[in-house]
Amino acid sequence: MKIEAKGDKITIMDFNEFDAFRIAAKVEKDGLLFYAQLAAGVKKPEAKEVLEFLLDEEKKHLKFFEGQLDRLRQLKEDTNEDDDLLNALDFGVFQPYQNLKGLEDLVTNIPKALRLGLIIEDKSIQFYHACSQKLSAQGTKEELANIITEENRHKALLERMIAGLPKSKA
Repeated sequence: MKIEAKGDKITIMDFNEFDAFRIAAKVEKDGLLFYAQLAAGVKKPEAKEVLEFLLDEEKKHLKFFEGQLDRLRQLKEDTNEDDDLLNALDFGVFQPYQNLKGLEDLVTNIPKALRLGLIIEDKSIQFYHACSQKLSAQGTKEELANIITEENRHKALLERMIAGLPKSKA
């Protein structure tokens, strides 16, 4: 599967459900790591509560994508190694930080981290939307549509958090 990002649109060539769900699971795992690190750095209880909600949402989405992978594996053989595709991906599309240290440096600047969160949520939405157009199973498409709706809510939460920051910090 090949993924191209141009502006605010993601295009998928050679779509493969295994790869799509594997990538989606990786995106959600990265989201878990991101929000956990960000939650550890915030002081305001309201902000921590929002970030903990986002963590719970990422866990729920990860469970769905891992469940889809398990379902597919029961139907047919998964011929790819999990890490092969994930290592070959251009993570600039999904992961604007290069490594854990880069993430740690980012989350110490809360306004910048929140803006990064918006970018990550937006890329997830774009990817999930591109996948939904290629999926054949109606139930899976519907659940992915629900996840897209939830990811849009996450963006709105982050936007409200950014709007609530003191002007000098935003």
